[in-house]
Amino acid sequence: MNADLMSTIAAIQKQTDRVSIGAVLRDAFGGYGFDRFMIAGLPVEGEDVRSAVLLSGWPEEWFERYMSQGYAQIDPVVRHCLNTTLPFAWSEAPVDPELAPQIAVLAREAAEYGLEDGICVPVHIEGGPRGGVSLSGRAQTVDEKSRLELHMLALYAHGQLRYLTDQLPQTRTITAREAEVLKWAATGKTAAEIAIITGLTERTVAQHCENAQRRLGTSNRVHTVVEAIRHKLIAI
Repeated sequence: MNADLMSTIAAIQKQTDRVSIGAVLRDAFGGYGFDRFMIAGLPVEGEDVRSAVLLSGWPEEWFERYMSQGYAQIDPVVRHCLNTTLPFAWSEAPVDPELAPQIAVLAREAAEYGLEDGICVPVHIEGGPRGGVSLSGRAQTVDEKSRLELHMLALYAHGQLRYLTDQLPQTRTITAREAEVLKWAATGKTAAEIAIITGLTERTVAQHCENAQRRLGTSNRVHTVVEAIRHKLIAI
C-alpha cells in the first residue's frame, strides 16, 4: 500500500473530531486534484437531509442552496450510489429522463460554484446506513492507481466519521487466517499470488476474503481491507 496513503490514514485515525478530520482530508484529496468534497449518508425519504451529512467541504452558500432545494432527492450521483459499490465519475451516473429538466438546473447551479466534474465513492456496509463520498475535480485525469487510493481513503474517512458519531458497530472480529489473507490483499497481491504465498488454494483464499467481508459487513474486497485496517485487525 502507498506510504503516503497509509500516512494519511494514520493521521485520520488520530483525530477525535470532524473538523480535524476535514483538515486532513482537504490536504489529502487536494493532492489528487480534488478541491471540494461531501461525505454523507444517503438520504431516506422523509428524512432531514442535513442529518445525513457527516462532513461537508462544499462552499457554504452552495451547501445551503443544495439542501434548501431538496436536490439530494434528484441528484443522479446520489441516486446511482444506491446501485453500485464501485467508484464512478459523476458523468457516469444515469439521468432519469423525467427528471432531466430539474437535473439540468442542478448541474448549471453546481457549475457556478465550481462543481462541474468529480468522482463519487459509494459506501455500503451492513448494520449502517448507506452513504457516499463525493469529490469535486477532474475525474478524467485520475489514473487507475490514484482511483484505487481515493477509493480506500474515502471508505476509511467515511467509516471513521461514522465511528465518531456512533453510527457503526465499534468492534468487529475476523480469524487469524482471514487477517493474513487480507494483509496480503492490502499490499496489492492477487488471489493467485496469495495462494502461492500462503500455501492455500486460490478458492480457499477467495473464501477467506468472502468470510471476512461477511464478518465486517462490507460490500467488496477493497472495503473489507479498509475496515480491517480501521478496526486494527491488520497492520500494514
